[in-house]
Parts: sequence; structure tokens; C-alpha cells
Amino acid sequence: MDESSTAQEPDLQIIISSGTANVHQVVLGFSAALAAAQMGTQVTVVFSMLGAHWASDTVGHDNPVPGFPSIAELKELLAESGVTLEACSTCIENYCPVPLGTDGKRILPAQITRVGLGLIASRMASVNTVVF
Repeated sequence: MDESSTAQEPDLQIIISSGTANVHQVVLGFSAALAAAQMGTQVTVVFSMLGAHWASDTVGHDNPVPGFPSIAELKELLAESGVTLEACSTCIENYCPVPLGTDGKRILPAQITRVGLGLIASRMASVNTVVF
């Protein structure tokens, strides 16, 4: 996928920057995004920095936080709820454990769009943004 913005600017941008050392923050971020989406808020979740790890479909299947779904389940629920999932292109190349494609770039799951950090940062001026 390309580095373009989504068609509609979100009402809420949640940036997941925490990796495996802070899995509780990741679960909280995904859960907050899901709750907001269920209330009708247009949400975009961005995988950034160490949080790019979670963009892979091969991680997050265990259940580290009692009472909450696994990270993999939360990602599925987010996609089903119409939440836009994006990933910082540089962060994906450095932190996401997915294979390289023939173009030399990491292969992202179909529901995740690769975007530039400039887009993520520019939204911060007009979109409510929370970082986990």
C-alpha cells in the first residue's frame, strides 16, 4: 500500500508506540480505540516506533492481560469496527517482524496501510491524538 492519507480525517488518532515490554499499554490503547469506535467515533490507530511490532499477524496471540482479549483479537475487532489501521513506514522497516517482499519492503497485513511520519505528525494539529 502507498503512503497516502485516509479518505476521511479521523476524529481520534491513537498511536501505539509501546512494544513487548509495555504490553499493558498496548492493550489499553487498542481497547480505548475499540470503545471509541463502538461509540461512533472515527478512529485511526497508528503503529509507530516499537509499536510497529504489533502490525505483524504473527504476534500478539497470547493473552497477557487478564480480562482482555489478546492483541491479535483486538486488532481483528478494530478492523471489523471500521477503525483505520496505519503503520509508520520507517518504523515498520525497523521493528516489524514480517518478511520482506520482492520490492525490499516489509509485507504488511492487508488491513494496514503504510504512511509517512509527516502525515501522522500533521494530524496532531487538528485531530485528538493519544499515544500509548
